[in-house]
Amino acid sequence: MNKFLMKIYFFILITIFFLSSGFRFAFAIDFFEIQNPKFVPVQIGIISNSKPEVVAIQNVFKANLEKIIFFKISKGTKEKFAKNKEVLFLIDIELEKDLKNLIVKLWNNAENKYFNKVYSLMDEVLDLRENGLKITDWFLRNTLNFAGISKTQISYTSQKSNRRKNIMLSSYDGTLQKRFSYNLGSNNLSSWSFDNKNILYTTFTRSSVQLTIQPAKRLRAKILTFPLGLQPLVASWYTDGKSILITLMKQGNADIYSYNLADAKLERIFAWKSLETSAQMSPDGDRIAFVSDSAIARSPQIYIHNLNNKKTERVTFRGNYNSSPKWSPDGEEIIYERQIKGFFQIFKYSLPTRRHTQLTFGRYDSEKPDWSPNGKQIVFSSKKKIIPKLYYISAFGGKTVRVTKSAANISETNPVWSK
Repeated sequence: MNKFLMKIYFFILITIFFLSSGFRFAFAIDFFEIQNPKFVPVQIGIISNSKPEVVAIQNVFKANLEKIIFFKISKGTKEKFAKNKEVLFLIDIELEKDLKNLIVKLWNNAENKYFNKVYSLMDEVLDLRENGLKITDWFLRNTLNFAGISKTQISYTSQKSNRRKNIMLSSYDGTLQKRFSYNLGSNNLSSWSFDNKNILYTTFTRSSVQLTIQPAKRLRAKILTFPLGLQPLVASWYTDGKSILITLMKQGNADIYSYNLADAKLERIFAWKSLETSAQMSPDGDRIAFVSDSAIARSPQIYIHNLNNKKTERVTFRGNYNSSPKWSPDGEEIIYERQIKGFFQIFKYSLPTRRHTQLTFGRYDSEKPDWSPNGKQIVFSSKKKIIPKLYYISAFGGKTVRVTKSAANISETNPVWSK
């Protein structure tokens, strides 16, 4: 970005920032700018504070904001930041002596204007992390003008060297990691229900493959049953949570079925002679994105099936291997992986424009993408080194950032974002 464009960029940031009455705060960043993969992160200053409780809240705020990619955060005094006009926003967090109110001030550093937000702390025990997350989402709403995602979770498959695979749950900032699956066998390919109440995953044992449904609160899991001769591979949810889309293998052929959880009724959706898998229901419940090698054997491509008119449309035509489709929250786009020159890369397809956009590059695999609930970020697994790890990237491309800080011998694959 040249100096002239940089000046225009900062002019836009400053001029569209203004204060409104009440607890509403106008967004300050031109959304067109963050759609540019070369977007320069906005600098945010956090006013230093000596209180341990405030420092802990600031650290939660900083850890979550850094994952959003669009910001660059630093700590210092108000006087220090006042001399640096490249720091666009200042945020000051204060905790009253009686611990009843948390006061947050947000400044436009260029215009020296600020806005107050007061949180009443009614709980007997001050939840430092919870308040840090609240401030993060509030800040995001009032600067980028879209919903915060700091309280969302990511389920993924974790595996230590020479150990079984397990489903893990990660907080958005990656600081909280919890093992989710404890049943025998290797657990993989998780899927969140649309209401976030249940997680579906596949369990592989030496003698069988099973599908498991488990409440997100880690209550007792339920093993699904299928007719003899049908082997489950992978599944995802209908929007109502009453049925699932499932790939079942029979005599070497894989087909997609609907499975009613109440009565275990199976209904085959496709009766093709080819392999069909990786079905994903659109947010409106009217379309299914899936993968099939019907055009050329062992060359999977992505299709969309309309449940209303029963018509099926092929989406991908370039590349010999396209897979892992996921719908955007608004149902207007699909992200997927494509193999190029021996490596998998993340692509985005726009349904209105029928345009495909490559988001990741490099001589290493980037695969199994999924959307953030606000549609602004993507999580995926990338093998930049020997062991694959989880990364975030903007939905418009650009730089990536690690999700967790797991040990080098732990692989992280198949991430799925809560809704």
